[in-house]
Amino acid sequence: MPGNPWIGGLGYDPHPKQQQFLLHADTREVFYGGAGGGGKSQAIWFAALQYVTVPGYAALILRRTYADLALPQSLMHRSQEYLAGTAAEWNETKKRWTFPGGATITFGYVDAERDKFRYRSAEFQYIAFDELTDFSESQYTFLFTRLRRRAGVDVPLRMRSASNPGGPGHDWVKKRFVDARTRDRRRVFVPATMDDNPSLDREGYEESLENTDALTRDQIKRGNWDAVEGGRFKPEWFLHRYDQRGEYLVLRRPGEEAERVYRVWDCLRFGTCDPAASAKTSADYTVVGAWLVTPQNELVLLDADRFQAGIPDIPPRLEAFYRKWQLSYLGIEGVAANDGVYQLAARTRMAVTRLLPLGTDKLVRATQATNYAQAGRIWFPPPGLRPGMPLDDVESELYRFTGDDKRDDHDDAVDMVSYAARLLSDGACDTSGSASVPHILGGRTT
Repeated sequence: MPGNPWIGGLGYDPHPKQQQFLLHADTREVFYGGAGGGGKSQAIWFAALQYVTVPGYAALILRRTYADLALPQSLMHRSQEYLAGTAAEWNETKKRWTFPGGATITFGYVDAERDKFRYRSAEFQYIAFDELTDFSESQYTFLFTRLRRRAGVDVPLRMRSASNPGGPGHDWVKKRFVDARTRDRRRVFVPATMDDNPSLDREGYEESLENTDALTRDQIKRGNWDAVEGGRFKPEWFLHRYDQRGEYLVLRRPGEEAERVYRVWDCLRFGTCDPAASAKTSADYTVVGAWLVTPQNELVLLDADRFQAGIPDIPPRLEAFYRKWQLSYLGIEGVAANDGVYQLAARTRMAVTRLLPLGTDKLVRATQATNYAQAGRIWFPPPGLRPGMPLDDVESELYRFTGDDKRDDHDDAVDMVSYAARLLSDGACDTSGSASVPHILGGRTT
């Protein structure tokens, strides 16, 4: 920053999004958050350095536990590299940097709830929480009592924080900073993603994230604050993944030696679609899935598409998806505005059937799907098997699904899976020929 030799003058320059974070010097609360790899810890460090040229300035940077504070490559450890060879002096006992003129930056932690009282007699003009969702709201708000200055100390009082979605404090952090409906207008949220941190080895980090579950990837890779586990679909129900070798699917559960191999085109394939008749980015999504039924009566998700479009533009995209997987039929929810999508699709060469919710209780509609998932009868592909398939969106939506309209942001993928389970349960996917089949309109594609 101009005029400050401690920022940008040591070979470490703030990136544009970090600079945006630093420009809110006169705002009491600013939160930097979102995807992992967005440079949030470094942003907190740069903000702490902004006033170290002012005598009497004191800053405090907090992690939840001492173990977090002392981790290799933690911000405290990286500060040693940043200030090595400078006139700043490090006190190992107090975990504190002292700068020429007397300004200080101290590293601390607030583990147990009572640990917040450790700072009851201290005075800081800058307090920062690294990984705010690890803290309780009471710990955060108590530290405001330590945010003060003596007369004549010409620095702003700043409370700064940064975090990814998730963690025990997810809900209160989202309410306080992220959700525009609940955020006080005097607070500022600076969202950041991997794209905002050119110093990151993005390819390597994304490769590491592929080893995590879909909900975690949605939180860390995309910074999605709506991705929270609701408890209705459990990630551990989807640990088994199929693989694909050419035209063949390979199914093997963890711990099993025997593989089951099925040729895709020899198995029944059908589709389910929950349309959303709007192209607005704030609207729900149209979600369509292609399913394969194994001889053991299991559901295998072959592919999915998720998009926002107006009614006339939905059927052509569904038809392309239908042809890609040579589906036997496509079930489309046909109620209210969605019935227009069904009616248009019925005039195409697709074989379509109308799906009805059979009640408004989303939990009841999802019951069969949760039962199948818990029994291990729903198979998903491993991440990366089918590029372009929004598998993370589908999975993370399942994991955060609560059935409560006030908490669930989107549940279109849940309905897509729920309808597939219901069709399987009703016998519409039975390949023996003895069960009833759904009423079909339209025609087969040749």
